[in-house]
Amino acid sequence: MPLNLSQPKRKTAISLTPLIDIVFILLLFFMLTSSFVPWRTVDTPLSVASDAPSAAKDNDIVLLTLKQNDQMVWLDGSAYAISDAAWFKKLISGHKKGTFAVSAEDGVNLQSVLNLADRLKESGAKTVSIANAFSSKDKE
Repeated sequence: MPLNLSQPKRKTAISLTPLIDIVFILLLFFMLTSSFVPWRTVDTPLSVASDAPSAAKDNDIVLLTLKQNDQMVWLDGSAYAISDAAWFKKLISGHKKGTFAVSAEDGVNLQSVLNLADRLKESGAKTVSIANAFSSKDKE
């Protein structure tokens, strides 16, 4: 009977610990060396109060006011819904060459102002301006 001197093959267990260590080191390296995009702000140029006479007449400017974030716009003491497309069409057809100024009171967010400006543009307004909320406070 032949003598079997070779040892039986043992299953070698592969340890995952060094692999996990390397993955964490690579993750840490990429996190520390990457650069993140900073938050961007929306640049909204506001009108500045001046003493120079403007080319537009006062009756050419339609001032729409947002008092709250409730999707209501105020014009001459009356509230209208921003979703009322027929009212916006009628308003803009009555002021074809007019400038529509959007004014917002304290607490109104930028999204509400932009929703109103978008509605005016969609309805056919040629010139939409965001009124400067700080000009009246500086004069006091």
